[in-house]
Amino acid sequence: MKIITIATDLNHPFLVRLLNPSCEAVDLELVVLHPEQSAYQFADKRRMLAEQLLRVAARDELVVVTDAYDALFIRGRRHLEAGYERYNQPVVFSGELNSWPLGPVGMALHPGPPAGRYPYINTGGLIGPAGDIHDLCVKYAKAPTDQFELLVHLQAHGYRYHEQFSWSDQYHWTLVSLLEREMVGIDHDAAMFECFGPVIPDVVYSEVMRDVHDFAERGVESDAYQRERDELLARLEVPSGAAHLHFAGSITKAATLEFLDTEQLPEWLSVAYAAGPTPVRPGQIVRI
Repeated sequence: MKIITIATDLNHPFLVRLLNPSCEAVDLELVVLHPEQSAYQFADKRRMLAEQLLRVAARDELVVVTDAYDALFIRGRRHLEAGYERYNQPVVFSGELNSWPLGPVGMALHPGPPAGRYPYINTGGLIGPAGDIHDLCVKYAKAPTDQFELLVHLQAHGYRYHEQFSWSDQYHWTLVSLLEREMVGIDHDAAMFECFGPVIPDVVYSEVMRDVHDFAERGVESDAYQRERDELLARLEVPSGAAHLHFAGSITKAATLEFLDTEQLPEWLSVAYAAGPTPVRPGQIVRI
């Protein structure tokens, strides 16, 4: 098993202080795909996986693809394999509480009621044979927006979802997962992955981005930061049973690093940071 991530900044504090040391602590092999390009967009992630994944892993090798700057591990291979065996689908994504970024429209695309503790797809972590993940990235180089009657209908009325969200990995994989139900599963009950992003029951894209911009302008003094910080601290009082934890969103990520600096991260997370900063070694890096 390999853990695959993409990172342009090899010195990012989350990568060096949490993700990399946590992988070493639970004996997971982290491979860092390092783009030489200066500009990197979310959509590049799928292209890079399509081009590079089979370069670093055999087709039938089980791999976990994770975000680099907001994720860590607290359990290793055996826990991941045991969780993976529960699923009939070969590729399994993390789940989350929010229908992001489509909000109610995304909810309407689902054929039934919400499933499990984490009903909607989260793309901060996924697991599966390298060949299957590669093939999905190749097959769906573009989001299959035109295969959803509701989205086509709304687009005819001026709601151009593809143009608004084509940058979003989560938008892309939401649509793919709905089309490929036998191929793609979601870890609804956090057997392997747990997402600690903010809870937004009524997702409104403009309101979420308002909070993001407020944080970008005012930092820790922003109302959004204080609110999400307090919510995250409360959630961390309950230990996770997963292996991979994802602190999704710029505000949640910043709060996690604050807790690390001020020694407020709980003891059950200590495996992730006990070793201290662990720079990425040259042998872990695949330059692309």
